[in-house]
Amino acid sequence: MKNILIPYNFTEAAINALNYTKQLFKGIEANIYLLDVYVSQPSELLSDEENEKWFDEMDNEIEDELKYLLDVLKREESTFNYQYLVESNSLTKAINKIIDEKNIDVVVTGTKGAKSLAETFIGTNTMKMINAIDSCPLIVVPMDYKYKSLHQIVFSTNYKRQYSTKELQFLINLSVVKKCLLEVVNLSEENFLTENQQRNKVKLREILQDLNVTYRKIDWEGSETLTIEKHIDETESELLVLINHKYNFFNRLLEENVIKKSAFHSKIPILILPEIA
Repeated sequence: MKNILIPYNFTEAAINALNYTKQLFKGIEANIYLLDVYVSQPSELLSDEENEKWFDEMDNEIEDELKYLLDVLKREESTFNYQYLVESNSLTKAINKIIDEKNIDVVVTGTKGAKSLAETFIGTNTMKMINAIDSCPLIVVPMDYKYKSLHQIVFSTNYKRQYSTKELQFLINLSVVKKCLLEVVNLSEENFLTENQQRNKVKLREILQDLNVTYRKIDWEGSETLTIEKHIDETESELLVLINHKYNFFNRLLEENVIKKSAFHSKIPILILPEIA
């Protein structure tokens, strides 16, 4: 049984992340944990007793809302077991705590998306999660994205590091369950792979040999973000997969944002796999 965690604060982004999760894992037995997090900052204007009473009331209000939501969800015919959790903590500390306690297989979070080039697709809280979660896959779902059945997953790599089966296990399992094409794309500016990159590509082929997989070199289109965006549009892919390692895609795209004053606007969900040393 899968254990899925959704940071849930009743926003449109969170609601869409829940709906996406229900579709992506439809037919799979899974525990879905809805986590609401609030920061408990005592007011200097109130006594300790009044602060504690105020926090208790906040806890009860959040729990009442989550209980009502769970009652609605449990009326649906599904293979899911829903549970709710309330944490008074920072968002990232609360998520990492639940990942450990509940043996979470994947975190699914919504992001507000970006309506113009002046906005950032990946918000502050999402970036904090990306940087803080190092033991569990994370799926980031744009708020305006409506679920489409997976026919193609795009996995972006430059072959500069070697992957392990454990590192890619969630991606492998998802590809098998969804019976979809996995396209491994190389976005390197260089025309030829080094000997080390060639070895890493051979190793990756071994790991993915039982899947329906293709390998492709993508022509550089000015920047990494523009290149991958254009490819996703052309192939009508439904999921982008990236490894969250030290010199990762996100750090590079943020550098691009500073220099070019643009932003990465993924129209599709992103699966971010943690680096396993």
